Amino acid sequence: MDFSFIISGMAGDGIKSASMIAGKIFSRLGYYVFINNEYQSLIRGGHNFAIVRVSDNKIWGHRRRSELLIALQDYTISPHSDYVDRVIFDSSGFDYPEGEGIPMTDFAKEVGAPAGFRNAAAIGALCYIYDVDIDILNNIYRDAFGDKAEKDILLAEKGYKYASENMKQLEKIQKAGEPKPILDGNQASGLGAVKAGLKNYYAYPMTPSSSLLHFLASMKRKLGVTVVQPENEISVAVMAIGSAFVGRKAMIGTSGGGFALMHEAISLAGMTEMPILCLESQRGAPSTGLPTYNAQEDLKFVLHAGHGEFPRIIASPGDTEDAYYLGGELLNLSWKYQSPAILLTDRYLSENQATCDIDVDRVTEESLPLYSGDFSDYRRYSMTESGVSPLAFPPDAIVKATGNEHDEYGFTIDGEKESSEMYAKRMRKEEGIREEVKKMDAVRVFGSGTNVLFTWGSTTGVAVEAASEIGDIKVVQIRYLSPFPDWEIEKLEIDKAVTVECNYTGQLRSLLKEHGGINSKLIGNWGGRQFSIEQLAEKLKEAFE
Repeated sequence: MDFSFIISGMAGDGIKSASMIAGKIFSRLGYYVFINNEYQSLIRGGHNFAIVRVSDNKIWGHRRRSELLIALQDYTISPHSDYVDRVIFDSSGFDYPEGEGIPMTDFAKEVGAPAGFRNAAAIGALCYIYDVDIDILNNIYRDAFGDKAEKDILLAEKGYKYASENMKQLEKIQKAGEPKPILDGNQASGLGAVKAGLKNYYAYPMTPSSSLLHFLASMKRKLGVTVVQPENEISVAVMAIGSAFVGRKAMIGTSGGGFALMHEAISLAGMTEMPILCLESQRGAPSTGLPTYNAQEDLKFVLHAGHGEFPRIIASPGDTEDAYYLGGELLNLSWKYQSPAILLTDRYLSENQATCDIDVDRVTEESLPLYSGDFSDYRRYSMTESGVSPLAFPPDAIVKATGNEHDEYGFTIDGEKESSEMYAKRMRKEEGIREEVKKMDAVRVFGSGTNVLFTWGSTTGVAVEAASEIGDIKVVQIRYLSPFPDWEIEKLEIDKAVTVECNYTGQLRSLLKEHGGINSKLIGNWGGRQFSIEQLAEKLKEAFE
């Protein structure tokens, strides 16, 4: 079983919440669900929609074709009409002769609810169409809204009853297994970091990273995390450095424009050897660009974040489960090697929801390299073979940190010999990080063959599904980008190589050339939308001919 339906309307119609409620119906029946939310940067109006895909197998992305469209605004029908089999619309708001109407706005008036509630009637009708017990939906509303769910439930029941009297059912949806959790990529990243010991989260709202700020703020007491929204992104980064100075594990979140403001602080973290984890969720650029749409344009930018040479640990998750694991892995690596780490994601993964099978025990909080000597002679930057200095924190020890070059105690220096030694001490950590990443899943490989498709970030899932439809394609997700896993690339047998990514210049493609000597053909996408599985499958056929 594998089907999709679309819910469309304008900003203010509750499209995202309606799609999440609809998705939960099927996840509670044990199905895999993927929800692709597309929305404009508007408070009201515009064309927002969500594609909800349901399957009894693991799914990674959205399909272009859907069997059903639920339209809350008339002008949102035509963009989808070529790809849907059936249209259900709000007949009390407009007419669409080729579709099936439900008087959703009238139902909302009857129960004394604002028009924005009318999507509940549509979801009730959806339950009838797929022959799902309406009580499942009602319980979801109760779980989501508590005592405030009464009007949603009344509307859902009206929609269900109307559909039962006027519409044909599609296939009956049987229970497929135990309920599955649904998370978006930002939530998964945050939960992984919490499992690894996250104590402070700082962020200034910037789409598409903002949902992590909202999520952790709503869960801060349950998760034991202090959440702060400072006045700007510069403050975000330096507050995280301050938290690390006193031994509090901190994470920050932003997108490309906000990350640009953080660069001086990232360099400061490199010089002071302060461990911070940054979630950088990419969107259409440059400048304000496409603030609510997808891109993978910041890879080269992030690889060189902050001026100067210092270790940077950078990884990019391919799906929701991977986001959880990398959130924990990077926080642990950052603290083990006292270096900034960047979790590079994108809008498609950050904001889209998916059911997930997470092994929560795979992430643990690793012990720190703590100082155990005489605190009166503590040297924050003591010279070691590995470059990693034992940690101590105020008030146990006097700790000095400065953006200037410094000696072992943290006092400013400028002599050639001692400056060179401290510089080399910091850089020695790169070899330790590299050896550590070699023990991890630096890449993930799907399928077999000598036709190799390289990918990173959210293109991974779409690539895996598109490649499986064609066959004889091995998909290789580059999970860790710094250090770059050339040791894994060397193992591959390659006849033809293709790289797929959501940018114009082929940023991963150039890294493969630089680190592995691989010449690959680029399938690029730079219009702000992720490939659908059908679109990418067509392009793969051409590329591997």
